[in-house]
Amino acid sequence: MFPKAFFQNYIERRVKSHCLDGNRRLEKFLDSFLNLLHGNILSAVSLSTQIVKDRKDREDKVSLWLDEFCRELSEVISLPRSDLKGIEHQEVIDIEFLSSVMTKAVDDLRDKLKKELADADMSLFSTQPHTILAEHFSGCWEQCPFCGAVCTNTMQGHDGDHQVVLHRPQALKGWRTCETHHLVTTICSSNVAGEISFVTDDEVSIPYKRYRDAGPPYSTWNILPDPSMQAYWKWFVSHFQTELEALYNGKFQGRGEIPEAWRRMTKQEALSELDKR
Repeated sequence: MFPKAFFQNYIERRVKSHCLDGNRRLEKFLDSFLNLLHGNILSAVSLSTQIVKDRKDREDKVSLWLDEFCRELSEVISLPRSDLKGIEHQEVIDIEFLSSVMTKAVDDLRDKLKKELADADMSLFSTQPHTILAEHFSGCWEQCPFCGAVCTNTMQGHDGDHQVVLHRPQALKGWRTCETHHLVTTICSSNVAGEISFVTDDEVSIPYKRYRDAGPPYSTWNILPDPSMQAYWKWFVSHFQTELEALYNGKFQGRGEIPEAWRRMTKQEALSELDKR
């Protein structure tokens, strides 16, 4: 699964798990929001009534009441004044009566919605929460052509080159030596400082230090010389050696032999380093 798809799938699973688990968080959230909205509407009904009922300078009190009602709710919900025009033509004169009718209607609607929301699931959202979150946290998803590390720029379609702070062993992208087809444990940010070459899909040999000569996607990356490698990837390659060899039909042998120090590394040591970043 590609990083973007994995990220979106992970966010979706976590959101659904959080909202729909045994704690009924979604139901409680919707119930709380409904109560808040109900209170705001009743407050608007009461305030509008207080403002309008004693006005002597206007005969169209219903119209004035509706104006005040929409104004009071303007920061809470989108309620176009035009949607309430029908009330003006119902020959309502008593503002107190209008207030009581509106209050009962709002109470009845709240009770109806409470029953409907008791069995609510994620399908009631026009835009899924996990989609909103994924878009909010999404950045550039371009991957290093050598090691598969994801560009750390937070903007898609950003200006300038793609780049990452730390690259990974190239075996994670399936790179192998030309002569022996052994999987490569070195990292591209170390290789660009050396004298070795790589072979493109067109079978052209190019020195790593001139990787941009290979054209896109290589030329769109800024890979600075740096021998640093995260402990996590050392542990990962060692721990999942068999799976990586099967996936890429290669072996960690010869120049790609996994160092003994990598094998001694524990998962906790690898994760502890990530926690520090």
